[in-house]
This record gives sequence, structure tokens and C-alpha cells, in this order.
Amino acid sequence: MARRRRRRRRAAPSPTSALDGDDILREILVRLPTSPSSLPRASLVCKQWRRVVSDPAFLRRYRAHHGEPLLLGFFADHCGYPVFRSIHDAPDRIPPEHFLMPRDKGAGRCNWDVLGCRHGRVLVYNRTRNEITVWDPATGHRSCAAAPPELGDDKEKIVFNGAVICPAASG
Repeated sequence: MARRRRRRRRAAPSPTSALDGDDILREILVRLPTSPSSLPRASLVCKQWRRVVSDPAFLRRYRAHHGEPLLLGFFADHCGYPVFRSIHDAPDRIPPEHFLMPRDKGAGRCNWDVLGCRHGRVLVYNRTRNEITVWDPATGHRSCAAAPPELGDDKEKIVFNGAVICPAASG
């Protein structure tokens, strides 16, 4: 009697997920909405997604795909102090505490006027010290310069607005 040989079945290769490839994942993630919570939430899914959305090349591509950055809010005067006001609802609302202008120790009460905001920087005028300050709320860095003397000496001259002009980014 002839012996029948059993053939061993080879295990089929396990199907790979369509999201295993970073290229496909990048294509999907770059199309996420520009709401402030989109990328942070995506980064919480897994280590692979966090690696992709934190990659500087991906972030450049995300910005290029969506164009102009999203407006997060505005700065307004509140009792002589600049305060951030978010224009979004939860979960995209940004609390005002995230963008607090550092107060000088021992300086007492200062009267700040918000003059303008561009390129992520805020231009404020300190009436107490007759000083103009450019403040970067993301880093907390401030650059101060004396205001023209005629602004502090003559109470009839009032500054209504100003502009922050930054050089174009290279490359």
C-alpha cells in the first residue's frame, strides 16, 4: 500500500495593515482639519502616529497643504493688561493662561495697550514707562524699546494701533 504523504500547509503571510506604511499614513494625516486639537489628538493614537505628526517634514507639508495658519484668538486690553481671548469652542478653546505676558517684578501696576498682533507676536505700549514691547506669547520673549518722547509727554497724542513687521523666513 502506498503511503500518502501529507503536505504541510505553509502559513499564509499575515496581511499587513494599510496603515503600516508611513507614506499612506502621511497622506491621511495631512488632510486632517486645521483645528488646534487635530494633530495633538492624532499623536495620542500610537507611537507611529506621534512620530509622523511630530516630524518637521510632515509639519511643513501640513502647513503647505492647508495654507494660512488658523486664527486661534486675539489679544484685548483687560484692566490695563493684555489678555488672550480664544475664538474656539471646546476642545479647541485655548485658555487665556497659556498666553500670559510676564509681569515685571516690583514694577507695580502698568498700563498696557495692545497695539497690534502679527506673525505670532504682540505689540504693546506701556503708558506707565512710555515703552513699546514686542512680545512672543509662544516663548514669552520680550523686546522693549523706548517710545518716542512725544507719546509720553503730550497727553493729547494717543496711539491707537501699531504693527509688528518681521523679515520673511528664509528657505
